[in-house]
Amino acid sequence: MGYLLPRAMIVIIAWGMTCALIRNLWPEADPMAFGIAGATWLTGAIAYVAYRRKLRREIAQLEHNRNGYRAG
Repeated sequence: MGYLLPRAMIVIIAWGMTCALIRNLWPEADPMAFGIAGATWLTGAIAYVAYRRKLRREIAQLEHNRNGYRAG
């Protein structure tokens, strides 16, 4: 879980920057635009974390298989 907090902060900062850009470029923006921007960043963050977990599991499985063949 220690790796999750820094990435969550990056997502929050990126969402804030996106909202600032929307506010500067489109002053009459509907609040829904900010919600959509936040949902997009959240979806990207979830996909990133899921992909990293999958890679870690695959690496662990490969190392386990490799070590198992050596010992056998």
